[in-house]
Amino acid sequence: MTFAKPIHRIAIVGTGVIGASWAAQYLARGFDVVATDPAPGAEANLRKYVDEAWEQLRIIGLSPGAARERLTFTSNLKEALSNADFVQENGPERPDFKIKLFAEMDDATPADSILASSSSGLTMSVIQTDCKRPERCLIGHPFNPPHIIPLVEVVGGAKTSPAALQQAMAFYASIGKKPIFLRKEFPGHVANRLQAALYREVVYLIQQGVLSVADADDAVSWGPGLRWGVMGPSLQWHVGGGPGGIRHFAEHLMDPLTGLMKALGNPEVTAELKQTIIDGVLTEAAGRSVDQLAQEENAVLLGLLKLRARNGGAAHRNAAEERIFFLDVSGGRMVSANPNGSDLTVVIDGLTRIPDGIAVDAQAGHIYWTNMGIPSKNDGSIERVDIDGRNRKTIVPEGATFTPKQLALDKQSGKLYWSDREGMRVMRANLDGSNIETLVETGHTDSDRRDERNWCVGIAVDPGAKKIYWGQKGPDNGGQGRIFRANLEIPKSQTPAARTDIEVLFAGLPEPIDLDLDLATRTIYWTDRGDPPRGNTVNRAPMDAPKKSRRKPEILSTHLMEGIGLSLDPSSQRMFVTDLGGSVYSAKLDGTDKKALLIAQGNLTGVAYARGLRSSNQ
Repeated sequence: MTFAKPIHRIAIVGTGVIGASWAAQYLARGFDVVATDPAPGAEANLRKYVDEAWEQLRIIGLSPGAARERLTFTSNLKEALSNADFVQENGPERPDFKIKLFAEMDDATPADSILASSSSGLTMSVIQTDCKRPERCLIGHPFNPPHIIPLVEVVGGAKTSPAALQQAMAFYASIGKKPIFLRKEFPGHVANRLQAALYREVVYLIQQGVLSVADADDAVSWGPGLRWGVMGPSLQWHVGGGPGGIRHFAEHLMDPLTGLMKALGNPEVTAELKQTIIDGVLTEAAGRSVDQLAQEENAVLLGLLKLRARNGGAAHRNAAEERIFFLDVSGGRMVSANPNGSDLTVVIDGLTRIPDGIAVDAQAGHIYWTNMGIPSKNDGSIERVDIDGRNRKTIVPEGATFTPKQLALDKQSGKLYWSDREGMRVMRANLDGSNIETLVETGHTDSDRRDERNWCVGIAVDPGAKKIYWGQKGPDNGGQGRIFRANLEIPKSQTPAARTDIEVLFAGLPEPIDLDLDLATRTIYWTDRGDPPRGNTVNRAPMDAPKKSRRKPEILSTHLMEGIGLSLDPSSQRMFVTDLGGSVYSAKLDGTDKKALLIAQGNLTGVAYARGLRSSNQ
């Protein structure tokens, strides 16, 4: 069974501290949340927690549709789960309890919904024992509090489906979490074991009289702890290895470190040791309550997260500096992410004029996008911003293009190409917006404009062959969509409205939208927004096949939710796709290995993949 369905409604089972924090996180990401807990006062305590956490979430950043009013509560487990798309369970850590609870959840939840447990110590192989559908059950263990700390440990049980694990990883990444995949079950998972390993040595050193409780805390928080908030220990050793990096470290420094590992101690946890730690901690707290300390900690964590976001998570970026960029119409945002969907970053927000097409000049450090404006008012425009979101600038002013759609960048000639929908044109300009030209005009009058067969939408350029490709979508799902090709330059003595070099490559398409080219294999790809079976798809076909021998286009991917954006990465044999349903997908160029990288991101339009990024001031 596939679990790659849209997620709109989250069920929270158990609303203690972890469950309440999860509820706040999901509400802040724009989901409907239904919570259930049989404990007296559970609803009041939950709503109080969410209210208190909301300001912290506002600082982190609220997603489109985020609202505390989207929280509902019921003490009836079956009622809470009956329409849930995803379940986050946070019950007591007792095997007998979890086994019974998951069996009940399994019976009450739609068969294609994932059941995730926040369990910190139990394994899913135990928890899923009595489930009828164990393949959709997995661990999604957060670090506390989940609404602030990004980490989620994802691990399945013996009967968990790889598809469920893949979807859970994509889902958690899509809501701003940092999921890590555990390849096998281990008691305590990973992060808690790392904590335990460190604390074992801390306690041992205190017992041996090496240092005080306060000094031990300072040794961690003011020493390696600062570095660990930027990058993990293995990457740190790479930096510590100097110019030779991790190879130098492994060859020259690993053996001494191994010797130190063998000298680490095991404390004898006695009543006296426990009291020493209690006294030391209370002295450190200096009269501050646990809640006060937690608030102080959270304030610093929020600042650290904001700093890391501003710096783009540099320590975790791909060495090739590759990113995907996409536009969210409903949220008015331009967003970037790593090609696996991680490190989600808002490049710029406040885009209120229907952003649609996007193109990236990686070398110059610029991002270009179109604004459709109000289609009836002829007020479209094109803007540019630096990769880091600075220096926003309008390069094609309002009215110079009617309703610009998809964009294509030809770095070789220093040109931007775009399709103008209601303008019924294919256009281009210099990269600074100067020298605006119309290359193709499919209509001119208001009557022409009402005929959607004249609407130009997709665009792609083949600089080597000096060809331009564009799509005219036709009526919604009308089966009248077409894809055309012509020379980059208008034939001598001809006009944009009367060119003899225009060739129809494909006709009778449901509703073609975005285009892209794999020039190495001479293949054209496009998204189609029409209805299934031929619509809501990604398609491809040879670019150069003679007209008489052209085959029916190959459908590569289906079940998009109004597919729009498309961007190819031929060097890695993959593509990226967006849909108005709010998902970003990746797949191989033959359509296999399709993954939902991000979901519930708003209403998405254009997408662009870029490699070799650099800032505009480098």
